Amino acid sequence: MASTNHTPNLGLCQWAASDKPKRADFVSDNSIIDTALGGHIANAALHLTASEKAKLNESFVVRAYAGTGESSRAITVDFQPTLALVYKKNAPPVSYSSGNILVNFAVAAYGFGGSSGLSVTSTGITVSQASVTGGVGVDLNVNEEQYVAVIFK
Repeated sequence: MASTNHTPNLGLCQWAASDKPKRADFVSDNSIIDTALGGHIANAALHLTASEKAKLNESFVVRAYAGTGESSRAITVDFQPTLALVYKKNAPPVSYSSGNILVNFAVAAYGFGGSSGLSVTSTGITVSQASVTGGVGVDLNVNEEQYVAVIFK
């Protein structure tokens, strides 16, 4: 007698004490298991790629840098960023000096742009130092000032 009972999900044999397992039962069970697992393993949409796993494990990097005073400065990373934010340490996002607005914080996304003074490139970010124009200046690379960049994968 073949299996009296079967598992609810895959229909595999669950023999009762009075059952007499047959070779055909094992062959059928193995075929069911192979089809179910093989289909699952082959379906890439169900699994994370190596790149996606890396994003989950280390989804961002934090870089500290000292300003150089140059009009722009590139900061490279070993991945293509999607989003970045930069801020001047110990400073508010926006400050005022002699009636002018100075921007000390910026955020930008790859392919979408962002705040003045920050752009996301395929290899990292570029920060800018811009003198006051129209009452607004960008202070993201002031000579010897300290900054923090958070760069997301």
